[in-house]
Amino acid sequence: MTKAKNESLKIGPFRIAPHVRAGALTGAWLIDLPPHVSPSGKRERRFVETKSAATAEAKRLLRDLQLDEALSGMGRKAAGITLAELSERWLQEQADRVATGKKRARSLESDAQRMRNLLVHLGLRDVEHITAAEIVRYQKAALEKRSPATVNAEVRLAKTLLLFAADKNLIGRAPKVEPIPEPRKRLNLPTIDEMNAILAHLPTRTGLLVRFLAETGCRKSEAFNLEWSDLCPEQGLAMIRSKDGWTPKTAHSDRDVFLAPALVQALQEAHRDARSAALAHGKQISRWVFPGRGGVRITDFEKALAAAVKQAGVFRDGKPMHITPHMLRKANATWLKQRGVDDGLLQPHLGHAPGSRVTARSYVHLPADALRATVIDLDKERRRSENGARSRAVK
Repeated sequence: MTKAKNESLKIGPFRIAPHVRAGALTGAWLIDLPPHVSPSGKRERRFVETKSAATAEAKRLLRDLQLDEALSGMGRKAAGITLAELSERWLQEQADRVATGKKRARSLESDAQRMRNLLVHLGLRDVEHITAAEIVRYQKAALEKRSPATVNAEVRLAKTLLLFAADKNLIGRAPKVEPIPEPRKRLNLPTIDEMNAILAHLPTRTGLLVRFLAETGCRKSEAFNLEWSDLCPEQGLAMIRSKDGWTPKTAHSDRDVFLAPALVQALQEAHRDARSAALAHGKQISRWVFPGRGGVRITDFEKALAAAVKQAGVFRDGKPMHITPHMLRKANATWLKQRGVDDGLLQPHLGHAPGSRVTARSYVHLPADALRATVIDLDKERRRSENGARSRAVK
């Protein structure tokens, strides 16, 4: 190497230099991190193969340092912060929130997925220059591949990131963007009589699971992860709680679900049968209320449900009704609404946040028969009034 190529170089607080061992150059380069900028608080050395690689890494470390200082308010405002750089810091903060129980790990996973879609289009944009018009262009492009609901969720995340930037004084304020209208899907849900007909054609174990979902409105993941210790037969309830390897969808999903007496009795009988079968085979009873084959946690039952629907003759438009576990949850919400249950009770029952608009917008789908009760027949009312008047005149 020439002398110039061997010269040390300062990039911010970082020094890069050729690595020397026993007085001889090794060909590698080192990056010297002083204590005040080292993650460990102690002087560190990092080794790379070439000077160009060392220079690139030192510049990356300097950029990280500038961003960290800017976001903490302790340094000068960093220039040209991209949405990708901002999202990395935001995700770090969200990971800390997960670690301290302030956010669900599943929510962070969803955010990370939406983030990937956002960064494809906006990742290299300076956050100071992301305008409402640019986000509208993103909406138009994203709609060609994804549903309005998905695009709206991604844009909400973009707004969250820009509000995060505004909170850190990196931008003045986040742009306002109108969400895309989301057409409400019309669902054909089974009636209670149809549900009973379907249950009659299901195997005992699967039938109990489907009955539990239909009667409680629980999510399938809540039922799949329900353990015998989560049931309180004396109080007639099932406790939806976090456990190793699984947490309910949201903080409001952690709740007590009340059960009908007949369902409690059926669950107790299933527990006795499972315990007797386990003893007969010299095994321990599965901890799951609704186990799959071999006593492991169940993962799917939709094929059995589809066969039962067909056998029960539950058809729509000449075809067997397609019923999913989530439809059972919506059916439960709809049946309760038809009985006059208020949203204020439906929300905690379903595990929704108080005042959530999701309950009424997405879970209650009143059938045509129920809506016929809203018909006002003025002619019929007039005739009833005239008949009443004549009856009073005769008297």
